[in-house]
Amino acid sequence: MKRNQRLTRSEDINRVRKEGTSYAHPSIVLGFLPNKLVHNRTAVIAGRSVGGAVQRNLAKRRIRSAFQGLTAEMNQGYDLVLIARKPILELQYKLLVGSLRSLLDRAGLMKDDVS
Repeated sequence: MKRNQRLTRSEDINRVRKEGTSYAHPSIVLGFLPNKLVHNRTAVIAGRSVGGAVQRNLAKRRIRSAFQGLTAEMNQGYDLVLIARKPILELQYKLLVGSLRSLLDRAGLMKDDVS
């Protein structure tokens, strides 16, 4: 993720979590809120319930990797917070991408296919 596409300030992350809309999956929680920018900003969080530092970092890397492949298909102008849950460590990568895509689709963040 490029620097200008990261959501880094804790005030911004807390605002998205409190004021935004969220959708949950057993392995990931998606929170989002419209911003006034022409691009999306994203934060990836893994709490201690996921595991130790190694497991948390692995979970965040997996989410970032799966999310990176979906950014071209997304609508722009949102702040997103992706929160890892413990089952993400055992989830196959293909299923992780599918669950992330379904969350984004349920939230209405994916571009409509007009073919």
